[in-house]
Order: sequence, then structure tokens, then C-alpha cells
Amino acid sequence: MSEERVTLEFVGSRLLGLTAEVRELQQRFSGLETRLGALETRFSGLETRFGGMEARFDGMERRMAVLGERITHPIPLVVRIAERQGVKE
Repeated sequence: MSEERVTLEFVGSRLLGLTAEVRELQQRFSGLETRLGALETRFSGLETRFGGMEARFDGMERRMAVLGERITHPIPLVVRIAERQGVKE
């Protein structure tokens, strides 16, 4: 074991250095928290936008289904008219 003596000045300077490092780490973590909060807000906004887009696509899907039904209804009518006029395949 070494015969070096630990002085109060040495302990004080080490403690002061460690305190400064901890303070710096706290500031960095605070900055990271702020950035993560901003990212969370952005993702929340994206989620809201995607929800709106989903609702729009649902509406378009319903309209396309209605159009599909409207298009299929006249087909038998056209076939009957064609049969009455003597048109064959």
C-alpha cells in the first residue's frame, strides 16, 4: 500500500469536480427530456393525422361500395332490353 496521504484539499477538489460533472449530466438529461417531449408531441400529431386519413379512406370505401352497387343494378336491365331487341352475344 502506498504511503501517500490524502489531504482535505485533494478530497475537496475531487468532490468539486464530481459535483460539476453531475450537474453537467443533469443538464444533458434535461435537454434530452425536452427533445423527447418534442418528439412525442410530433408523433402524437402524426397519429392524429393518420387517424384523419383513415377516416377519409373509410368514407371513400363506402362511396365506392355505393357506386359499385349502382353500377351493377342497371346491368340486368340492359341485358333484358338487349334480349327484347334481339341482340345476342
